Amino acid sequence: MDLVVGPAVERILRDGELDSVRLTREDDGSLLVEFTAGDEQVGSWLHIPDVEISVEELTERVVSDLQDFVAQSSFGWGELRGE
Repeated sequence: MDLVVGPAVERILRDGELDSVRLTREDDGSLLVEFTAGDEQVGSWLHIPDVEISVEELTERVVSDLQDFVAQSSFGWGELRGE
């Protein structure tokens, strides 16, 4: 998780914005990481069974999910971060 989530968070979120990160394993083996900032939350899939993806591609997926989250959030409305 550190290889993917850490770099994505560092690229997109500013100090003090992230309140928590939670990892959940679903019954089918999927892994979901959930980010909470204030009263807002977003999830990003880290693993889906039978789907092959590189660490780099997975990091970019999480970055994209966090970019969308921030742009629609109350604390970063309309901002495009990580570019």
